[in-house]
Amino acid sequence: MHPTSISFPKFSQFVILVTLFASFTSCDKFNSANKNRLVARAENHYLYLSDIEKKFNGFDSKEDSVIKVQSFINNWARKKIMFEKSLINLSDAQLSDLNLLVDDYKSNLFTTAYKESVIRSIIDTIIDPNTIITFYNNNKSNFNLKEPLYRIKYLSFPLDNVDAKQIIKSFKRFEERDIKFLDSLSFQFSNYFMADSIWMKKREIYDKVNFVKAENQEIYLKKTKYYEVKDTLELYLFQLVERLDRNEIAPLSYIESTIKNIVLNRRKIEFLRNFDNEILQDAIKTKKFETYP
Repeated sequence: MHPTSISFPKFSQFVILVTLFASFTSCDKFNSANKNRLVARAENHYLYLSDIEKKFNGFDSKEDSVIKVQSFINNWARKKIMFEKSLINLSDAQLSDLNLLVDDYKSNLFTTAYKESVIRSIIDTIIDPNTIITFYNNNKSNFNLKEPLYRIKYLSFPLDNVDAKQIIKSFKRFEERDIKFLDSLSFQFSNYFMADSIWMKKREIYDKVNFVKAENQEIYLKKTKYYEVKDTLELYLFQLVERLDRNEIAPLSYIESTIKNIVLNRRKIEFLRNFDNEILQDAIKTKKFETYP
């Protein structure tokens, strides 16, 4: 059996698509007279211009409008016709089972949306820092690293930079005055990363430092050490500030967002558990829920 295909007289198609195109390109909204214009019928289902407006925000061209709208209309018709055929050809038992599934899905969909709405309006999403620290200290054994982490600092600049000696000195010493000095010269750097409090994975370092690769990472990422690397154009300053190996405890700063999500999800679970019970008890008190012998 061939798939059902819906076609329309060329004149009708032209009127529909021109109306759509003019509406979208002129004011992006259909006028009230066009909103209820009937576009198509499939069995006892009807498609209006207002339905198409909900689907499309606009078109790039008339050709674009013709293709997209015609495709949308045909797909809509196929779905409606196939649905009607299923009502005729499926057995009563199949239809009954499917209706139960639909009712259950609809109930779950509405219930979930309602609960999420209540959660957004009631649950406090602000997590106190002390709560995070306490959770971290009580659950450290659950935060073992699956791969090493690193803290680095890095910058590069042209070989002929007149401030090279002071830049190197400040980079190595890296006191507050040095950080301010380097920041003031950052426009001279080809590349730099001086947020040395941030923990990173190997692949993140590969993306930031062009001379650190998988094949030489044992040189630059094994020991906390300062390196200078030179090519024909630039000098690269790199220092591994700290390294944590696999199975060591992840630092709090690295997993803080994870802990926030865990705490927040626990709040939601606890709220929903109480919420479900309260809903049921309230229904019993107000005689909205009763059981019979």
